[in-house]
Amino acid sequence: MAPAMISSALPIETPEGISFTYELASLTDRGRAYLIDLLIRVAVVAVVAVIFAIFLGPAILAGLGLWLILYFVVEWGYYVLFDLVWDGQSPGKRLFELRVIKSAGHPIGFYDSVLRNLLRAADIVPGSYATGVLAILCTRRFQRLGDLAADTIVVHERKAWFAGASAPGRPEAVQADLKKVTLSNRERRLLQEFMMRKDRLHPDRREELAEILATAYRKRFQLPAEADPTLFLSKLYTSTLPDAAPAKERRA
Repeated sequence: MAPAMISSALPIETPEGISFTYELASLTDRGRAYLIDLLIRVAVVAVVAVIFAIFLGPAILAGLGLWLILYFVVEWGYYVLFDLVWDGQSPGKRLFELRVIKSAGHPIGFYDSVLRNLLRAADIVPGSYATGVLAILCTRRFQRLGDLAADTIVVHERKAWFAGASAPGRPEAVQADLKKVTLSNRERRLLQEFMMRKDRLHPDRREELAEILATAYRKRFQLPAEADPTLFLSKLYTSTLPDAAPAKERRA
């Protein structure tokens, strides 16, 4: 009997029946991205060290404390900064189209990024990332210790797909059907989060997320499809706002 292969596909299903699948990043994928990020960090620290040496001269030891502070900021703040600016991507991850997300499929937040990156100190033990590598190889979702603590995963940016698709429908049919939709609190929060973050996302990332969410809501509420998923979500969001409900419903 052939040994069972570990699947890199991670299906995610919300309580409302919204389901989609991500392809988890392998150890090799993450290693290549880490190498790029390491080279960038080393280059930044090296350039600053040369600048200190040139301008401080014999008094270079006086600037050693500042250099150590900068090293700490670069080493531990690098990933947090880019996670916030690029929504879960560092330059290395962006190059290889990887992204850090929550295991439930949501974008990571500031505290998630801080936690997973502070615990890199534990992953590095005993100085060669052996602990982190072992954790990735032994966990079903390829998570290092920082990922386990922050409940995050690393996935392929362009390899997420959604269960189910709909054929395009007439715009007026879509608009009419939207008025019948009643979102749960979780569904509303998910839609609101997308609407608040969409203008800060890379266009390719925004289009991908919009397609996943739009297809999910169409399947959930049996809605006809629309050519522009972002426009569809905008209409859905507007139609389900409290102010958009009839006055009788608002008083209830």
